[in-house]
Amino acid sequence: MDETPKDLIDFLLNPGSYPEGTTGVSHIETHISHVFLCDDFVYKIKKPVNFGFLDFSTLRKRHFYCRQEVSLNARLAKDIYLGVQPLFKRKGAYTFVTGAKDRVAEYAVKMRRIPLNCLLSKLIGEGKPLYRDLEEVGRVLALFHRDAPPYKGSRLGGLETIVGATEENFEQIQPFCGVTLQDSVYARLADYTRGFIADHKGRFSWRRKAGYVRDGHGDLHCQHICLEHPPIIFDCIEFNEGFRIIDVLQDIAFLFMDLEYQGRFDLSSRLFKAYFGQESGLFDGPLLQFYRVYRSVVRGKVEGFAAQAIDDQAAKNKAMDRARNYFGLADYYVRHFQKPFNPVVFMGLSGSGKSTIARDFSPNSIILRSDEIRKEITGIRPGTHAYSAFRKGIYTQELTRQVYCTLLEKAINHAKKGRKVIVDATYLKASQRKDFFQTCMENGLNPFFIHCFAAEDVLKTRIRERIREGTDVSDADLAVLENQLQHLEEPEELPCYRVLRINTEDVLHRIIYALREFL
Repeated sequence: MDETPKDLIDFLLNPGSYPEGTTGVSHIETHISHVFLCDDFVYKIKKPVNFGFLDFSTLRKRHFYCRQEVSLNARLAKDIYLGVQPLFKRKGAYTFVTGAKDRVAEYAVKMRRIPLNCLLSKLIGEGKPLYRDLEEVGRVLALFHRDAPPYKGSRLGGLETIVGATEENFEQIQPFCGVTLQDSVYARLADYTRGFIADHKGRFSWRRKAGYVRDGHGDLHCQHICLEHPPIIFDCIEFNEGFRIIDVLQDIAFLFMDLEYQGRFDLSSRLFKAYFGQESGLFDGPLLQFYRVYRSVVRGKVEGFAAQAIDDQAAKNKAMDRARNYFGLADYYVRHFQKPFNPVVFMGLSGSGKSTIARDFSPNSIILRSDEIRKEITGIRPGTHAYSAFRKGIYTQELTRQVYCTLLEKAINHAKKGRKVIVDATYLKASQRKDFFQTCMENGLNPFFIHCFAAEDVLKTRIRERIREGTDVSDADLAVLENQLQHLEEPEELPCYRVLRINTEDVLHRIIYALREFL
């Protein structure tokens, strides 16, 4: 229960309270802190709570962990964490200004404000390519882990720690079976985890003795990375050294998992090359996969607990969907991680660049284009254009249904014969995508979707150029695009880790090159 005094919250919400001045204050509350965002600075106070794994219950402890937060974060967020700011109480009112007889009433961590528009999580949401940025992040984290002091004790980071953590996970997520977790998935994850530990007991002990258990970050995910130059990596775990002093592979696995949860296998591939290129001696493929599974299960558990605490049904449903996706990603790691994605669907509006990327990134693949199949069905020669109004001519609903049925049938047949299959079609409707995904999974395949998009003016410019050149098989004109824009359904029905959303306004050859690294 949060016992932070209301008058302290009110004081920190008042722009006039701050010594450097600010035009406004935004308030973010988490389960362990209150964060106040001013124009140039951020102040964070810790809630007086004790959750067992975290104890901020006394002012002395909050002061200690404020100092820990500043000290530890200085390693990867230089000049962002400015220090610990005491707050005083005088005659019943809070103040930042001390007097001779004032007592400290609370402590706040003071930080420079980080530009939120540069957060990795936000830029991924915008579909930015970010390839060079992730290479830089990988190099920074490799050097950080190389220079972090190895753990010399025996209490943390070994076999006992991981057994305790994983068994606690499975005990706590068992009630989610039938809600956000299928019984079969639970059994598969538990069998994999226990089997790996049983088969690799010596691996965990050896890595601790070899110095791979180090004082790391503990919470490496996309919301804690700001893509400035150099990148700012902030908000490490200060409140529990057992969460932070871990195998470096467990530390970096969180970021790999978080990127892949969002479908950005292209970015995790870039991160992998940059990180292990610097620290090749750290690499252990089976153990890295184990920690990916572990991190996914933990996030599924956290989202499941969050869903239970939410009253609003819409927000509860979103949290439950996130939990399902995390557990689904963990299951993907166990069942499919070493298998190549096949078939791969390039989808998006006309002019989004999907056909260009599909054609150029894998020349030896079977490429199935909806435009070509539409003309095959109607008997129109491939080089002949047949522009028509939306849902008329060769764009009737029935003909479109036939096209997508044919795409699915051909993709399944080719993929089951071991051929690499690329599907190029708009896939505007959730029903079209869901049918393709479910049928692939039922046939033991490993499908992946690349959702290409760009600004409307870019789409229109590309279509005008394509019509003027007259060299492309597509018959989609501006009128078709206008109708697509009105009827597009975002791919929210698909598992998020099987959809890579990419803004194609960047140079296409960069995107093609990055996709080749993991597809």
